[in-house]
Amino acid sequence: MISKCGVICATDCRAYKVECEGCNELSGKVSWAAYYDKTHCPIYACVVAKDFSTCGECGRAPCELWYSTRDPDFSDEAFAKDIASRLHNLKAISSH
Repeated sequence: MISKCGVICATDCRAYKVECEGCNELSGKVSWAAYYDKTHCPIYACVVAKDFSTCGECGRAPCELWYSTRDPDFSDEAFAKDIASRLHNLKAISSH
């Protein structure tokens, strides 16, 4: 299962099955959205508002929204690796 932003929940998300059942299953209403004073993930909400399946359909990823919702626990190196992984995942599903 891949989230709207390219995270593969089962392998890429430390909260999956611990704090969260998955972005898609929760329709973006993830617990950490409160960190941004939101009820839903801002990226998830953006994708849904644009009537896309994922950020990959937009063609602007990684956009400013990705940077503004950066995991505060990530170092610059870890964040760059996360973005590269998500872009790779989005590209892989778009080629199918």
